[in-house]
Amino acid sequence: MSASEVSTTQSSLPTHTGVDAGETRLTAVRRIALSPSLAVAVTIGLFVLYGLTQTSSFANGQVWINLTQDASFTAIVACFVAILMIGGGLDLSVGSVFSAGAMVSATLAFHGQSPVVAFAGGILVGSAVGLINGGIVNYFSIPPIIATLGTLFGVRSLVDHFEAQPIGPLPNSFTAIGQHDLFGVPYIIYVAIVVATFAYLVLHSTTLGWSIRALGANREAARSSGIRVRALSICLYLCSASAAAFAGALESARLGAGTPDVGNGLELTVIAAAIIGGTSIAGGLGTIPGAVLGSVLLSVLATGLILLHVDPTLEELATGVVLVVAAGLDQLRRRQMFRTSARRTRAAENG
Repeated sequence: MSASEVSTTQSSLPTHTGVDAGETRLTAVRRIALSPSLAVAVTIGLFVLYGLTQTSSFANGQVWINLTQDASFTAIVACFVAILMIGGGLDLSVGSVFSAGAMVSATLAFHGQSPVVAFAGGILVGSAVGLINGGIVNYFSIPPIIATLGTLFGVRSLVDHFEAQPIGPLPNSFTAIGQHDLFGVPYIIYVAIVVATFAYLVLHSTTLGWSIRALGANREAARSSGIRVRALSICLYLCSASAAAFAGALESARLGAGTPDVGNGLELTVIAAAIIGGTSIAGGLGTIPGAVLGSVLLSVLATGLILLHVDPTLEELATGVVLVVAAGLDQLRRRQMFRTSARRTRAAENG
């Protein structure tokens, strides 16, 4: 065969360059369109725009400071609950641990301990519950939803048994972090930013973050790759509960008193924030910015319904609708990932 014939034959063969490029662009567009963070950000923007057309209160700066402060408590816990879920776990006890951290810290502060000791005591209690949760799940093979549901009831019962009444007033040295501000912005918002930044760096910029995703995607494969799955899983439960207890201590500092009923229902709020922000209940997928945006969205919904004079009982309905939509987007995203992976596998097999 002559050189010209070879050239003609090669030019007549089908090429996939244009198709692959087009497919790549289409996949990128779909990935952006199905991005949970983008969807949440757009939802927040649309809700705010609607609110601005209905009431001028939405433009009040103090409203937004209060809204962001409320979201900060959820975000502090949601960041680490999201990391736990990405690692294949689930923690329903964070609401009770939030309450326990609040009461223990308040008790220590009320009896004259320094703020450092008071906060450390609350966090230590949360760490203990996290170790119990992680141990039960990893050494007794009890499903996370059952194990943490048990500790939810157990911890809440202990809080009500030992401290059924509010504790206060608390000293100014303890309440300063919860009630003071810097440049008009409450300290708690700064704390939430620091916590979220730390969680982001751990999950997205370290080998540990890769290990967490591997654990959530396939536990056995993670073990085969050398990851100490039990130790890592227990560590994630410990961090989740510790974050909840820390947020509870901050709540006592903000209120100026320890209240035993704080944290009721928080477990569902933070899990909803994580899922709304793109964390998959199946594990392996999720982002910290998504969890933060999910927390902000829930706070915007709660505040917006009040400003719009909507029956507050409908807040849970609105949250439920957003949660279902977020779960649907998660399923679409997973299917897209599987289809893309299958196409790439077939392309590799066909040479």
